[in-house]
Amino acid sequence: MFQSLRVPSTTSFAKSLSIAMTLFLCCCFCASAYAEETANVHPFLSETFNVQLGVYLPRRNIFVRVDGSAGGENIGIDFDENLQLSKNDNLFALEFTWRFGEKWSLRSQYFDSSTRKSSVLQEDIEWGDDIIQAGSSVSAGSSQTIKRFFFGRSFDSSPEYDYGVGMGVHWLNTGVFVERDFATDFGDASAVSASGPLPNIGGWFYYSPTAKWLVGGRLDWFEASVGDYAGSIINVGVGANYQFAEHFGIGAKYQIFELAAEIRNKPVWRGRLETKYDGLYLYLSGNW
Repeated sequence: MFQSLRVPSTTSFAKSLSIAMTLFLCCCFCASAYAEETANVHPFLSETFNVQLGVYLPRRNIFVRVDGSAGGENIGIDFDENLQLSKNDNLFALEFTWRFGEKWSLRSQYFDSSTRKSSVLQEDIEWGDDIIQAGSSVSAGSSQTIKRFFFGRSFDSSPEYDYGVGMGVHWLNTGVFVERDFATDFGDASAVSASGPLPNIGGWFYYSPTAKWLVGGRLDWFEASVGDYAGSIINVGVGANYQFAEHFGIGAKYQIFELAAEIRNKPVWRGRLETKYDGLYLYLSGNW
């Protein structure tokens, strides 16, 4: 199970965090630049419940390392390059916001991804104590389920703004597998998986220039190390929503989710996982 996690800083993670912070700060700057004194605001800022239901169209990257039992580190496997998995995905996604009291909110998010493909290896790959030789025909795949729960407090003082901070948890179920066919002697199947909560802190900023429009974004982040686990997580979304009816709207946002985790001294998996999703999220929203 994942615990509070920390992974040594990597170029990929630093780059993603920089992009996320830039998007988030640009959103805040643009909203402030066009602020208007009005109480006629988008329902997202005034209604108790808001739900967003849509499709997430990310570009996906998966990197896995499964170390052997004798110690030392194997060479990592890029599932997209080494096993020719598709880098593009179309995912069902759901977000929900419940505002209660004057300043408090509970926010949640869900999406899952699974992929499988057969291919012929162009080079040897290491998986635990085994080496799968080039020329072998294998099936490989991955599955990721992400559930986000976030409890926040708002600090806004004007009806057209909503900004605040909070803390929450991402519950992750993740797994990867490599499965043989008749042409290999690798074994029937080999799979690794992990699941559990990753805590995070975060903040958000939303601005409604008119009753029809909402712009803004949110950022979740955490990095820590405990026991046999180490890791980092970033989850950011920036976009806009147009309210076309009293209780319904349409929206789009750019969403980035990135996880990096080291798993140490576990019998089912000792190694590393890096996964990243970034792309457009299109949705229909409802409020009441």
